[in-house]
Amino acid sequence: MTPEQRYLFDVTGYLHIKNAVTGNALQTAQAAVDKYIHMPLDERPEGFTTRPRDLEPGKGGRYEHGFAFDRSLEAMTVHPAIWPIIKEFTFDKPRFVTGTLTLEKHNPDRQPMGTNPAGLHCAREGRHWLTRYEVKNSQIYCNDFVAFFYLTDVHPGDGGLIVIPGSHKSQFERPEDLLTPGPDGIDPEPDDVFTNITPKAGDFVVISELLTHGVLQWRPKDRDRRFLILRYRPQYEGRSGLPEAIVNRLSPEVQELTQTASYGHVKEVVKQDIVQLTA
Repeated sequence: MTPEQRYLFDVTGYLHIKNAVTGNALQTAQAAVDKYIHMPLDERPEGFTTRPRDLEPGKGGRYEHGFAFDRSLEAMTVHPAIWPIIKEFTFDKPRFVTGTLTLEKHNPDRQPMGTNPAGLHCAREGRHWLTRYEVKNSQIYCNDFVAFFYLTDVHPGDGGLIVIPGSHKSQFERPEDLLTPGPDGIDPEPDDVFTNITPKAGDFVVISELLTHGVLQWRPKDRDRRFLILRYRPQYEGRSGLPEAIVNRLSPEVQELTQTASYGHVKEVVKQDIVQLTA
């Protein structure tokens, strides 16, 4: 990580890395995503399921294990733009947990969120004291973080990801009525407390799961939002939950990255400054 990245992440809880993937690499990844999204159910390889399970091709939802559908997408798990961050946050003991492809479209039937417009949440509410953010010897330790890789553009006013900068270090519970619901009961009224991040295709957004974040409804009717959710934790926390059929598709490098290991073990993939996928 660069000193600037450390400073910005420490202050805000997120990094927006622009133009990380461009040209043919981006186009190939976009084509692979389009193929997965529109592939008939009976033609999908084993292990590629959706949420909801009966999701029709091309409909908005979660396309599970999207990172493994094509090598161009798998490569994003260790992309040079985020690899140094992955290694630093885990003190060179990383484990790749999962990588879901999300397709979001304008949904006029989205239901109001009650007293929590945009569905604000963070790991503190679900994992309680298990999620940590620390700094020692000028190095960041973050044991639960996500890298969003964007495959389509998000413009101001479109909706999408919102965050409360700096909330990853909050020592207080978030008030349930922090944001005021707007007229539709889905999005909050404009408020300086949150930031709407608007990445472009080829950008990464890295966040600590301790960062309070939510989602504004997607407003464009002629465009969708496509992104990979790449999740990482230390190798000695938890165990791999990826289906065998998915793991068997992966390169040796990413297979190793998904494995649990002891605190003292150093994975071969971590010894590489730039990871080249083989086989």
